This record gives sequence, C-alpha cells and structure tokens, in this order.
Amino acid sequence: MYRLISARALYILRSLNHTPMTKKQLSRYLNFMSILGQADDADLASIDRDVRFLQRWGLIQWARQQQDIHRIYHITEMGRRFLKDCILIESNRFFEEYRGFTSVATILDLPGKNERNQYINMRRAFINKMIGELRKSQSVLGKKERARGLLIQYHLYRLQGELGWLRDISGSQGAQNEQK
Repeated sequence: MYRLISARALYILRSLNHTPMTKKQLSRYLNFMSILGQADDADLASIDRDVRFLQRWGLIQWARQQQDIHRIYHITEMGRRFLKDCILIESNRFFEEYRGFTSVATILDLPGKNERNQYINMRRAFINKMIGELRKSQSVLGKKERARGLLIQYHLYRLQGELGWLRDISGSQGAQNEQK
C-alpha cells in the first residue's frame, strides 16, 4: 500500500502527539520501542531526515525552553488532523482484515452466486462508508494542508476504483450466469 510518509515518520508523529521531545529523546524512544517490536530501530540521522520532512509539511514545529540548547519538537494542529486521518485509514485497514476483506479477489473464489453477491454488497457498503468519512474530512481541509489533502485524495481514488471494480465484477457475473 502506498504511504505518503514513512512508517517511522508516522511513528514520530504519534509519539509527539503524546508528549514533546528532542531528537535524542525520539531516538531513545524509538530504539526502546524497537526492542519491544513495535517500531523500527532508528538512529539519529534517520530521525533527522524524518523530522525535517515532517517540518516541511508543517506537521511538527520546534521550540526552545529558556536556557536550553536543545530543540523540543511538538505536533501542530495541522499534524493532529493529519494523524487523525491516518489513524482513520489504518483502523479501516485493520477492520477490513478483521471482517475478512484481506483479499478482494476472494470474491471470485466463492462458489455460490448468493455468497458472492452478499460479499460484494457488504464490501460496497463498507467502501461507501469509508468514502463518506474521507469526504467529510476533506470538506474541512485548510489551505495549507497539502499533505493531508494528498493522503485523502489518494485513498478516495483508490476506494472509488475498487467500487468500479466491484461494479464490473457484479455485472460480469450476471452476464456469465445468463449465458449458462
């Protein structure tokens, strides 16, 4: 699946959503989480690259405390909205796996016509709900939220393409059944 930002950058964004940190603290935190198996191992150089990327998109900012030489990074409001959309998309991916939607091609493997139609209708309802949520999120986009706009637009195109594919499959199944 295409990702607008790397998994590490998304993890940095999630970490900063909880508490502001310096790059060194982020590195230690990500290394600790990699020991637990929840994140990739991270060195300071790779974190620096991801932090600069997140800053360019306006998802995080830095500030200095008085008499402190280290930059402390925190998530911006735009970053919180971006993270919310990312979590929505990721949670729906997990829901798809839970509901058995891991492979849409399994529709073709189902033996009965009723089972196929039921699966197609279930999938259509799920995709329409997801499209509705993404359009609702898209309607409140700010002018400077390019990253969030790209994320939402990509997933809208992907889901609309899948709806078209499901429509084609259900139409071709009807034609095949009429020929028999």
